Amino acid sequence: MTLIFTFIVILIIIFLGYFSKRINLLKANDVGVLNKIVIHIAMPSLVFYSLYNTDFTLISKLGILPFFNIFVSLICALIVYLLLSFLKVDKNKKWSMVIVSAMANTGFFGYPLILGVFGNNGLIRAIFYDIGTTLLFIIFNIVFILRFNGQFKDLVKKILTFPILWAVILGLLFNYLNIPIDSTILNSLNYLKSLTIPLIMLSLGLSIEFKGIRNNGDAVLFTSFIKLVIAPIIAIILLNFLNLNSFDGQISIIEAAMPPAMLTLALAVNYDLDFHLTSDCIFFDMLISLVTLPIIMSII
Repeated sequence: MTLIFTFIVILIIIFLGYFSKRINLLKANDVGVLNKIVIHIAMPSLVFYSLYNTDFTLISKLGILPFFNIFVSLICALIVYLLLSFLKVDKNKKWSMVIVSAMANTGFFGYPLILGVFGNNGLIRAIFYDIGTTLLFIIFNIVFILRFNGQFKDLVKKILTFPILWAVILGLLFNYLNIPIDSTILNSLNYLKSLTIPLIMLSLGLSIEFKGIRNNGDAVLFTSFIKLVIAPIIAIILLNFLNLNSFDGQISIIEAAMPPAMLTLALAVNYDLDFHLTSDCIFFDMLISLVTLPIIMSII
């Protein structure tokens, strides 16, 4: 029931965004405004708060999980990039498909599902695995700055002023040095971090065009196959080369099999990619994962 309940909550908020567009309460152009709030306020709050409250003593044991996540994701990204480059697919469409094939929804989907099935021990591992998704978000931002802007000085400036990067650095630093933070500030961060996923889901609803499945059907099915089938297979193969126990391995495979991360929509909007294609892939891959996730969980 945990998986079904999670999907119901997500679909309600997505359709709220879609309905708001249909009645002209919000417009498709508002996606850009929502994205700025996510990138500059909500997401940095989420990253800092999560890292600040992470049990640092577990890093020696579970510190490999974020890198496992990154490695699986980058293999998927490379497969898609090389294939679409060979097929000479349009640049914006290609990169939109790369990010949805690479980044998994390891947090909002992963947390409740892992908690419901494996309890708190599983949730702790899901949190560490999800750090990799945050780092991937930063990596893709750097890649896109290099790919689309080109100027080295602009790259340095954007990296140094990138809020999420500083959230990672400060979150780890404050945690490691055990620097106390006033409860008022922590409560404020807690409220702000809670905006991240709902705002992204509203953006997704504003971006959805149901006729898009006719135009982007091949792309949706392709990304579904890579993200929901190939990614967990890669995770299973990779486990044979790493010193992960069976429990950590189970969590890693399930997290790798999650549908695309909703943060990919923020990337698509921020760098003028084909964000309609991105939203189509996120939405329909999410529905398909209702079938693939239970199958994968029953197999492992």
